[in-house]
Amino acid sequence: MKIAYLMHYLGEDYEEVSENIDQILEGGDHVFVMLNDEKLRDDIFIAYASVPECHVSTVQSAALHGDLSLPRGTILQMKDALEYEEDADADFDYFINLTDGMLPVRSRQEIVQVLEQLDGRDNYIVTADSETSEDLKKRMEEYAFFTNSLNFQKSKMLQGMNSFTKNIVKNFKNRETDDVVVQTWPFFVLGHDSAEALVENLAYCSNQFMMCLYPEELCFGTMLRKFSPAQHQERRLWITGQGDYQEQAVIQPVTMDQILENPEALFAVRVKAKENLPVYQNVFDAYNS
Repeated sequence: MKIAYLMHYLGEDYEEVSENIDQILEGGDHVFVMLNDEKLRDDIFIAYASVPECHVSTVQSAALHGDLSLPRGTILQMKDALEYEEDADADFDYFINLTDGMLPVRSRQEIVQVLEQLDGRDNYIVTADSETSEDLKKRMEEYAFFTNSLNFQKSKMLQGMNSFTKNIVKNFKNRETDDVVVQTWPFFVLGHDSAEALVENLAYCSNQFMMCLYPEELCFGTMLRKFSPAQHQERRLWITGQGDYQEQAVIQPVTMDQILENPEALFAVRVKAKENLPVYQNVFDAYNS
């Protein structure tokens, strides 16, 4: 079983991110990492220059939650992985995204067992679609502003400016789509067919979800419904600081109790050394335990 992990890291802590990368590499897998901090990106690029299993994103080198840059950057990481397959005559069985602060909290052996049970199917959690949710349809029609600001998720001022601006714009123009919009958790385990489908239709992501609020919650599910032939399951393989993922909200640090109380969860978010060091120390090396 060969896994391509698609990692995103917002911080500046070289020791932390290198530990996270090393755990993936020690398990024999590949990591495609998008690093927002320019100095950290250069340091990691140099440190892992001779390690072919570590791929530092360069086509799009940074992303933000709540902004198109996150789903687009993730799909570009899949593109890098598929191109590596061709160049190295290799094959990835699954593509798993690790959003900022997400770590595996079970061993690689346990994760592979679950992947084998999926038997080629995808796994992600659908929470709504525009066929049954009028609110979701309205959300997709509206434009969002200022999402490319680093502080957008936490800034009440920026969120207020967004609400004010979008209410003005909606009087003149709404986004229209004939496709079913599917809302999901922004975490996934995807097989090869789905990864190829997303990469082949990257332009759809850029065009359809430009200036969309939290497009990572809408892009993947919508595109997979429209373009991928793969079936999917909805096993709750993730635990967040709020328990289940909460839409359009800042993810809170997860606790050790939450991880222990959810044995089905293979991944936890947020786990950051500066935010919850005891939890980080307990789980950062779980992948190779």
